[in-house]
Amino acid sequence: MRQVLIEQLVKRIKQTLVTERKTDEISLKLSRMVIKQFKKNENFELYNLGFERGDEYAVFDFKCYFLEDEEMDDPFSIQAEADMEEIFIEITFNPNAFPENMNDLVAEVKETIEHELEHVEQQNFQDKETYNDEEYSHKDKDFNFKYLTSKIEIPAYVRGLIIRSKTKRISLEDAMDEWFEENKRKFKDHKKEWSLIKQTWLDYANQMRSKGNIKKFK
Repeated sequence: MRQVLIEQLVKRIKQTLVTERKTDEISLKLSRMVIKQFKKNENFELYNLGFERGDEYAVFDFKCYFLEDEEMDDPFSIQAEADMEEIFIEITFNPNAFPENMNDLVAEVKETIEHELEHVEQQNFQDKETYNDEEYSHKDKDFNFKYLTSKIEIPAYVRGLIIRSKTKRISLEDAMDEWFEENKRKFKDHKKEWSLIKQTWLDYANQMRSKGNIKKFK
């Protein structure tokens, strides 16, 4: 009975995603399902989700897996990747840290899905030439200035962090600083690079806001 209900939910979400064809709606529905399945600790996969941008159409799969680790120091960790046909998310979590850290998890899940949806759009629509630019390899994910200020990562990080700021009701700048505190140990030289990266992200966000090409933020 339980499996039948999950299958019905998955089918309903898939049908809704395909008919609405809006990344905002896709992002919201996927985020809600990730949290719903996290509470059950049940992996899930969705296939052939679709949305349009202009006259173009993209189809992708969404796969999400949960791993318990009672030894980890942090409440949770999210690893995610995306290409033109798939978004993959893996959430490793310490079950003893919940439900106290649920609000932070919700914010980061929303942020991550927004970030990866940007990459799906980049690779399926008019940005695909930028994505394939030889000057940048998406597989090289060292947290450094070149990676975090590349043409494809700036919009993805800004888009995700705007969602974090809205979810937590904080400013975009505060959301960036919060992200940095969570990730600074991954940097090779955060003291030298972070202030430049943050300013690059803020400049992009303000530029896009002035053009009306990005969600409002404070």
